Amino acid sequence: MNDPRTPGHGDAPPAPRRTRSGQVIIGPTVGARYRPGALIGLPLVSALLSPFAGAGLQQWRASRLQAGQDGLLEQLLAPAWTQLLLGALLLWALFALWALVPLLLTQRTVLLDEGEGTIALRKGPRIVERAPLAQVEHAVGEAERGGMALIGVSTQDPEAPPRQWIVPEVGWDGASFDGLRALQAATGLRPAPPREVLRQENRRRRRIGRQQELAARLGMPWRALYEDDEEAFQAEFDRVRRVLGGREPAREGDPEA
Repeated sequence: MNDPRTPGHGDAPPAPRRTRSGQVIIGPTVGARYRPGALIGLPLVSALLSPFAGAGLQQWRASRLQAGQDGLLEQLLAPAWTQLLLGALLLWALFALWALVPLLLTQRTVLLDEGEGTIALRKGPRIVERAPLAQVEHAVGEAERGGMALIGVSTQDPEAPPRQWIVPEVGWDGASFDGLRALQAATGLRPAPPREVLRQENRRRRRIGRQQELAARLGMPWRALYEDDEEAFQAEFDRVRRVLGGREPAREGDPEA
């Protein structure tokens, strides 16, 4: 989850995606999630499977020729490379359609209308729930891909727990996460830092965790200096390994071999 600290002066203001009517989109759009797979992943899969599609086109052409049909299409499909190319294109179109339809039907986002002061939960093409901004109790999310956002919306019953609106993949890219930051600012909550700042901090924490584990294995004392200076840790880690290997004299405080 994001760190709800007060943003520093260096934090860039949110730059979320918006609908044509100006509503802020919290979470990734269908296009943002669909485009990388459709333009990179699916063409590679289609190219790998193109020999099977090409064989099917060759069989179809042979049956047409046996039936006495020898038109322009049959002539264009005569070269093997044409069959492979057309087969790859047909597979790409088929896979792209299969990937697009589920996204269109299940994509979940939240729309923030700053003018009216409302939010709306959208699932696929439908708006399934609305609420005024005053009912938003919390809005937190993860800046990494695969993470989600949780938006707590209070109910009419003061004793009932808030409803949880879930937005998948809110950390898909900077614009998706900036939608959450815009919602936090609009509701008076402390906006999270930009996505890239949080990702850098997450990478830093993971690095520190790995280095602390390596240091513990060698019995090497951990110093606060290493949290911000990776080269200092690596130099000391290599020195301690040489000491334990008997290739360098030990210093005071070094682990014993």
